[in-house]
Amino acid sequence: MKNITKKLAAFGLCALLAINMNTIAYADILDIITNTETENNSIDDIYKKEDTEDIIDSEGEESTPSTEIDDEIDHKEYTYSLESVLFTDIDGHWAKDWIVKAVNLGFVSGYEDGSFKPDRTITRAEFSKLLNSALNIEITEEIGFSDVKENDWFYKDIQKSLAAGFFSGYENNTFRPNNPIKREEAAKVVSGAITTGNIDGEGATLLSDYNTIQEWARDSVNTVYNKGYILGYPSGVYMPSRSLTRAEAVKIIYEIVENENIEYGFNITNYNETYSSAVVVGNLNILDSVGSGNVYIKNVVVLGDIVISAKSVNSLELTDVKARNIIIENQNNVNIIENNVVIGN
Repeated sequence: MKNITKKLAAFGLCALLAINMNTIAYADILDIITNTETENNSIDDIYKKEDTEDIIDSEGEESTPSTEIDDEIDHKEYTYSLESVLFTDIDGHWAKDWIVKAVNLGFVSGYEDGSFKPDRTITRAEFSKLLNSALNIEITEEIGFSDVKENDWFYKDIQKSLAAGFFSGYENNTFRPNNPIKREEAAKVVSGAITTGNIDGEGATLLSDYNTIQEWARDSVNTVYNKGYILGYPSGVYMPSRSLTRAEAVKIIYEIVENENIEYGFNITNYNETYSSAVVVGNLNILDSVGSGNVYIKNVVVLGDIVISAKSVNSLELTDVKARNIIIENQNNVNIIENNVVIGN
């Protein structure tokens, strides 16, 4: 009888509180009144207990929720998730992580059927498009290749990659856009889009088939190998004439974006300082604020022009520098000192 009276009192109290409290609170109050284990607990105590149960590990010890920030997120403006890109043919593929990251960066995509085709060979035109997209190349120049027409989907990208200076055509005035790009060709292209100063090491020269690499590509192959972008195979060979795959291309280009110090246009405003170790997308401008001082540029790739607008700069010293052009706007007597400099393609 006492239990019945106690429960009736509880239900009566819940009814009185119905106007101001939700049904979850009713149940909590009822439990407090009727359950002897929680007789002395408040509603807040019950909620605190439920909240902490989620961070108790299997051995009954309290664990601290992780506050670590992933390195990829910490220093980049983008994030990615391996679950955020779903292709039907990349599970278990060695390049899955790079493919997902590259797709999230936005410079590559899959096919309408939901596949990525990671082991399909990539053409010269396609590699040009990927590199342009990854580096946000905007400059263009006129082209006149006999096998590239204005209505071709790759026309603009070939204009961009030639203007940036990392791609070129063949002596017979062709570009061969639909040819699969070979590994040695890819090395030549990549070496034109990265900083290459102060790179030491025998690198690719130790590979058993190094002598099969065409002479025009050997320096590029060795440079790119030493920077870790295009390595050899586990068997100790490079296979320079082997066609590059989509997966290999994505890995190479993603790592360039990750590891190179990329600036989008840059103005040099101080004199007697050294500007070094950067890939400048667009023009590198030397402004009038440098006065009559000296400007030093070292280990820099300019995917555009070096533009000297300073009226009275004394000298410009270039070391391990690549650029499309050097343009002097306001004076003609600047002393330009060149050490291992490449101007033009």
